[in-house]
Amino acid sequence: MIKYIHKKRFILMFVVLFFSFVFFNNVSANGDEVERLSQQINQKSQELEKINAEIKRLEAGVTDASQRSQSLQSTISSLESSRNKIETEISETELQIDRAELTLSKLALEIRDKEFLIEDNSEALAQSIRRMNSMESISLIEKFLGYKNISDFWSDFEQTQKIQKRLHTEVDQLLDLHDKLQKKEQEQFEQKEELAYYQTELKSEKVAVDYTKKEKETILQKTKSEEAEYQKMLATKKRQREEFEKELLEIESKLQFLIDPDSYPAPRKGILQWPVDSVYITQRFGGTAFAKTNAHIYGRAFHPGLDMGVPIGTKIRSVAPGRIIGTGNTDAYPGCVAWGKWIVVEHTNGLSTLYAHLSSISVSVGQEVNTGDVIGLSGNTGFSTGPHLHLTLYASQGVKIGKYSDYKSGGGCGATGASGPFADLDAYLDPEQYLPN
Repeated sequence: MIKYIHKKRFILMFVVLFFSFVFFNNVSANGDEVERLSQQINQKSQELEKINAEIKRLEAGVTDASQRSQSLQSTISSLESSRNKIETEISETELQIDRAELTLSKLALEIRDKEFLIEDNSEALAQSIRRMNSMESISLIEKFLGYKNISDFWSDFEQTQKIQKRLHTEVDQLLDLHDKLQKKEQEQFEQKEELAYYQTELKSEKVAVDYTKKEKETILQKTKSEEAEYQKMLATKKRQREEFEKELLEIESKLQFLIDPDSYPAPRKGILQWPVDSVYITQRFGGTAFAKTNAHIYGRAFHPGLDMGVPIGTKIRSVAPGRIIGTGNTDAYPGCVAWGKWIVVEHTNGLSTLYAHLSSISVSVGQEVNTGDVIGLSGNTGFSTGPHLHLTLYASQGVKIGKYSDYKSGGGCGATGASGPFADLDAYLDPEQYLPN
C-alpha cells in the first residue's frame, strides 16, 4: 500500500511539474518570425509617416494651382499636381496594404502559437486532474495507514493541497490564454476588413490617376495648347451646364411627389457632416427667381446644391449613415452633359444626398455606408468647368432614380440611356442648414 501511494504521489508531482514547465517555458517556435514581422510593420509605419508629409506638401501645390484663374496653364498645372498627389496616395495605400498583410501574417502566427499552447496545456492539465481525482478516490484512512509516521502523512497532505491550489491557478491561466486567443482572432477579423478597404481605395485611386492623365490629354488635344481655344471650351461647358439645368428644371417642374414634412428633420447645424476634410465653398445653394422657400424647404433654384472646390482625387465621404440607391456616369453617354460620375445616398434620417462630378466611385447600389465612409474621389466630370464636388440635399420622399428618357425624349440626355436623380422642386433643401458651421 505504501509503495502504491508513493508511486501515485510521484506520478502526480511529475505531471504537474511537467505542465508548469510547458505553461511557463514553452516558447513559440514562431517567436523569431513574429519579431521579424513586427520590425517590418514598424518599418512600414515609418515609411507611411514620410509619405503623409509628402502628400501634405503636394496638396498645398494642388490647392494653389486650382485656385488660380481659369487658364489653360493653371488647369494643366492643377492636373499635373493632382496626378502627382494621387500617385503618392497610391504609394501610401500600397504601404498600408503591405502593413495590413504583415499584421495578418503576424496575427496568424500568434493565433497558431496560442492554439498550440492551449491544446498542449489543456492535455497536461487534464492529466493532472485525472491523477488528482485518482488520488482523491483513496480514502483518508487508507492514505493515513500507508505512512510509516504521522509527519510523513501531514507533509504529503500539505503537498497535495499545494498541488490543488496550483491546478486552480493553471486553470485560470488557461482561461486567460483562451480569452487572449479570442481577442487575437477579433484583431485578425478587423485587419481583414481594413485590408479589403485599402484594396477598394487603391482601385479608386488608380481610376482617378488615369482620369487626370486622360483629362490632360483631352484638353491639350481640343485646345492645341492655345489659351483662346481653352476659353472657348470653358464657354461651351458653361452653356452646356445652363442647358442641362434648364432641361432638368423642365422635367422636375412636372414632378409631384408626396413629401411629408415630418419625414425628415427640420434644419439644424450638425445633423450632417462635411463630405470633405478641407471645405472651400465656391457656390452656395439657391438664390434665383426659381427659388421656392419657406421655413423648412428650398424649392428648385438656379443652383440646386452646394459646390466645394477640391483637387481631383480628394476623398469624398458620406455625410450621414445610409444606403447607396444610385450611381452612374453620364459622360459614358455621348450627347449627355450632366452630372458626370455621381452617387446618391438615402440616409436613415429621411434625407438623401447627391455627390456629382466625381473621378471615381468606390461603392455600389445597395451598399450600406456610415458617416465618414469614403464613397468616391472628386473630379471634374460632367458639365463641370473646374475640379469640385457638387452636393445636393433632398427630402428622401421627393427624389427618385430614373432614366432621362423616362421623363423627356428628344436631344440631350433624353436621347440616351443615361440615368440620374429626379426630384420634386419642394424636395430640395439647403445643405448648409444641416452641415456644421
